[in-house]
Amino acid sequence: MAENRDNMDNMTAHTNKHKHISHKDVEVLAALLVAFPQISRVTYDPETRGLSMTFLCEGPVSKAKRKQLTSLYLDSIDVYRTLTNKDVSMVRCHWETIDRFHCLHVERDVASLSTGELNLTVSLIAGQVPLISETDEPFGSEGEFSWSARMLLQEMLERIRELRCQSKLVALREGEKVIVFHK
Repeated sequence: MAENRDNMDNMTAHTNKHKHISHKDVEVLAALLVAFPQISRVTYDPETRGLSMTFLCEGPVSKAKRKQLTSLYLDSIDVYRTLTNKDVSMVRCHWETIDRFHCLHVERDVASLSTGELNLTVSLIAGQVPLISETDEPFGSEGEFSWSARMLLQEMLERIRELRCQSKLVALREGEKVIVFHK
């Protein structure tokens, strides 16, 4: 009987700690990974209201290539921002080395992120370095989205802006599955 009470207390503590995480929050991050198979991991940070996207590169990437891609990405986002007349509060990227692999982490504020910018980012990075990604593109081939897929992506981005969870959420791929958890 005391064991059951302890289990209930543990469940109640767990539920209270994570009650601010909704299914919608989880679905938004999972949808990003489904829509963009080139992205390996997505992290939402409620403190910065930022989204971090990780691109896992096949094999090592030279230091010169990493520097060139970082510069190209930042310049491209600056031009995109100018052309679309958007104010951007956070644009960062950095590289991480894991064994013989390199990961490019791109961080953006969710308030100004758009479908067009996501398409630009993914196309730009995938065009510069070979990425480890799922090969089946759910919304069409070669990055071209149908009208309905574009509407779904736009709705998903609107929902990203409305995320209210208080925990850091992480979505990542494990084979053909997408797993979302909180930190």
